[in-house]
Amino acid sequence: MFRVRVFKFTLAGFLLSITLFSFFFMPLIELLKKISLFKNLDEEILEKISQIAVLMEIPKGRLIFTKNSKATGFYILKEGKLKLFTIEPLSGKEQIIKIVEPGTLFGEAASLSGEYFPVNVEALENSKIVYIDRQKLLELAKKYPEICLSIANVLARRLYHLVNLVEILTIANATPRVAKYILASLKGESVENFQTTLVAYQLGLTPEAVSRALANLKALGVIEKERRRIRVLNIEKLKKLAGDI
Repeated sequence: MFRVRVFKFTLAGFLLSITLFSFFFMPLIELLKKISLFKNLDEEILEKISQIAVLMEIPKGRLIFTKNSKATGFYILKEGKLKLFTIEPLSGKEQIIKIVEPGTLFGEAASLSGEYFPVNVEALENSKIVYIDRQKLLELAKKYPEICLSIANVLARRLYHLVNLVEILTIANATPRVAKYILASLKGESVENFQTTLVAYQLGLTPEAVSRALANLKALGVIEKERRRIRVLNIEKLKKLAGDI
């Protein structure tokens, strides 16, 4: 009889454990699957990550972290809405950087690099967030290297995107500056002895940026280039592109 009671208690405890796991961890695992850092990891690893995660309820108006505070971990917004913002030192004016919606990861860059948070974060409404401690995640990553590979893959893709963005911005910035240089150097309808490297040095650009700006001007039908000679085909359009630089 004693053994039967022990068995019944153990079975009840087992079933209770299953229920508690399903209630607390399964929804979190589903949330982790939507996060870029973790979405390609196996279920077993996601379960381990969910066990070190802490669910926090944040009332409206509460600061989650402040600018220049040490980043000991990062966060996922489960429910609610947050704002990332800074305060302009001289005017004291608030500058909103981003509105965070559910399913969004935030604070990961500062946390993974062991640096300080660059912004403040405040709850715009009653919210639930998931906190993952950096040190605990690193300890877990020692047992499961796939975590490091997944993070490295995501960060590499972000870096690739940023490099492309910088290139786009550089071209956008270079084109009017090169256009103005051509206008200033015009003799009649052309510029003779256009040296890309020298022009880049004078304009504070890279030779590649100048070359791409010239290619852009050619594609727009503004100029044509033959070796070191540039001939302007549309002076009014060139002036417009040069703007007020």
